[in-house]
Amino acid sequence: MEKMFNPMKSKRILTNVVVCLTVMIFHGCTTFRAPELRDGETATQCLANISEKNDLLVSCKGIAKVSTHGFGFTLNERIAFISQKTHQLRAEMLSPFGAIGSPFQLICTPKKLFLKSHFLKKPFYTRPDSYFLKKALPIKIQTQELILFLHGQLPILPGMHAKFDRLSKNKTLLLTKGLFKKTRQRIIFDGSEKHVRSFEKYNHFNELLYRLTFDRYQNYNIFSVPSKMTISNDANQCVTFDIQSYYPNCAIKKNPFLITIPEHTEKGEVSCVTSWIFKPIQALLNIF
Repeated sequence: MEKMFNPMKSKRILTNVVVCLTVMIFHGCTTFRAPELRDGETATQCLANISEKNDLLVSCKGIAKVSTHGFGFTLNERIAFISQKTHQLRAEMLSPFGAIGSPFQLICTPKKLFLKSHFLKKPFYTRPDSYFLKKALPIKIQTQELILFLHGQLPILPGMHAKFDRLSKNKTLLLTKGLFKKTRQRIIFDGSEKHVRSFEKYNHFNELLYRLTFDRYQNYNIFSVPSKMTISNDANQCVTFDIQSYYPNCAIKKNPFLITIPEHTEKGEVSCVTSWIFKPIQALLNIF
């Protein structure tokens, strides 16, 4: 007995075929490609290892010397910092004798970033995701990203796609996320292929936002943390952090991240930020 032709069933089959072909086109037929390996490691495994590095490092404190290059002035100051992995940071400048002289105070929480200094007419606060280097120094970095760097981690977004750069001599990982408005990151390893040598972040137009170079590492038990790092732009202007003392997973007994907003505090990024560009101390106030 002949089977009757079912147009609805045929339509469903055709739809499924079209969907499968569309997925294959968008993903470049990756389903049928063997994953690229480098020394027996896939790019996905490499990304997972980087993301999990120092995952148990939840707090740190220390002292760092901050210096600038390429901005028409020089800066050499020491700061004391304490940070917690939940996007919290406090930094204050040290006097030549080692005590906190409080020429400035910076406190960052998941909701606010507060700054006061005798160089400003009034203290001010803004969002923690603001680019504080952007106006005084043309380097677009967020405070949350700097906190991760102090913890020996990278600001890798969830769900990023990873692949190895086959044109690079050094081991290089290329990260992307999004279809039309892509976020791009580039991770370059050193000669040993164990430590990250540099991290680059690009905007949706593939323009460099900043480049972070790790010049030196220090081991603290199970943690490996950069002890010298330089943040630069494509014009070779840079800010260097040379960490002189570092204490991982330090006990935080009091709450150093508590923000008390004084009266007449200014909100947002205003002209007072740009006025610091003619004073050497301004760079330190905008580093975060």
